[in-house]
Amino acid sequence: MTLAIANVCNEIAAISVTGVDIRDIDEIKEELGGRDTPCLMPKPDGFITDFNVERDSFGAAAAARKTVTYTLNYTYLHAPLASGRGLFDVYDQMVTKSFAILDAIIAKDSTIAAELVPADALAYGPVVDPAGEAYHGCIISVQVTEFVN
Repeated sequence: MTLAIANVCNEIAAISVTGVDIRDIDEIKEELGGRDTPCLMPKPDGFITDFNVERDSFGAAAAARKTVTYTLNYTYLHAPLASGRGLFDVYDQMVTKSFAILDAIIAKDSTIAAELVPADALAYGPVVDPAGEAYHGCIISVQVTEFVN
């Protein structure tokens, strides 16, 4: 049994959304400085949540079929809060880009034995990069279901 989390993250990082820099787990920057936005990157604090393993067949632990589910949480950083632009100056673009990301995730044909589905409601508002700088943005959560044996 091998979980494919690295492959799942690679697949998400490989989606293409015009004007959005989508980062893999090895591409998290501590500080963006506004020049790298809009950006979608793994949320360093709480990236993997809701991990669950369900056995689907009998047999030895390594051979039994299982369904593994977990949620990957990404931070969408649209524009710096301190950029002089108010929330409503960037709101339309922020919503449009975040939904383009969701569309790309929904449309992604996985090359591994996993399903990727956007999860949870988007809560727009201030989000922070790993350095603590505030941005207009939201958290985008992806529910992953892996079928392993």
